[in-house]
Amino acid sequence: MLNRNALLLFAGAAMIAVGATAASAQDTTTSRRTTSQRRIPVSKESSGEVAPTPTVRVDTVTVYKTDTLQVQGRVDTVTNTVTRTDTVVQNVPMVVRQIGGLYFGIAGGTNLPEGGLRTVNNVGGTGQLQLGWQGATSPLGIRGDVQYTQFAEAAPWASLGAKPDVFNGNLDLKLQIPIMQHVFGTSVSFSPYLIGGGSYIRYRNLRMQLQEGTLNNTTTNASLAGFDSGWHDDWGWNAGGGLAWHMGRHEVFIESRLIQFNRGTSSVNGVDFETARQIPIVFGVNFF
Repeated sequence: MLNRNALLLFAGAAMIAVGATAASAQDTTTSRRTTSQRRIPVSKESSGEVAPTPTVRVDTVTVYKTDTLQVQGRVDTVTNTVTRTDTVVQNVPMVVRQIGGLYFGIAGGTNLPEGGLRTVNNVGGTGQLQLGWQGATSPLGIRGDVQYTQFAEAAPWASLGAKPDVFNGNLDLKLQIPIMQHVFGTSVSFSPYLIGGGSYIRYRNLRMQLQEGTLNNTTTNASLAGFDSGWHDDWGWNAGGGLAWHMGRHEVFIESRLIQFNRGTSSVNGVDFETARQIPIVFGVNFF
């Protein structure tokens, strides 16, 4: 009887253990999906001149990385998202708009006496005012200018009078030569040019060399043009060239010309004057 009861007790315990195991086997593990995201902004800038209207290009690159891990029926999925934004600033070169048309300006420099003026006058300072028209893209223009020079006295002839005063009035055509226009950059228009035309010369106390003969029983070969200290005038011509740098509404230039005229025959003994020449070298600015 005892053995039978023990056997029944043992069988019941075994059945309970088997049922618990079956219940545990029927339980399923719930799969969970874990997603993690991280934004990493990256930007780069380019240094340089500040342009008035920069062009901005934005490149966005998104990289997805998926890691899958499976352990005995459990699946974990991890997705890493990296977003990279590249900002590229493109500098547009600033181009200054060149203005042409009517202009006025000033200039100054030195004037070299040559020909019949060379040995009887010394170098003097000169000033100039000019008015003209030049199209922004036109090779041909026109210019008028008035120039004043006071030559220094040459010692051997200082006793003839006061320092010489000379006015030159010039009306010229100006021809720009279209070469190497942007050698100094896109904001500057560089132009060599030629200039030439007619001249009106008015002067007083101007010493001029005589070709031959004597004057007032002396051995000098020079005299005041006109033989007095009053104002005298002659017609002549001029020709030369220069270099100009045009920037928007302004133009700077350096220029040299030859201005030539003839006084003709003196009133004493029919002696002729040498041909008079001036070579002004000036630096100036024009305003359009």
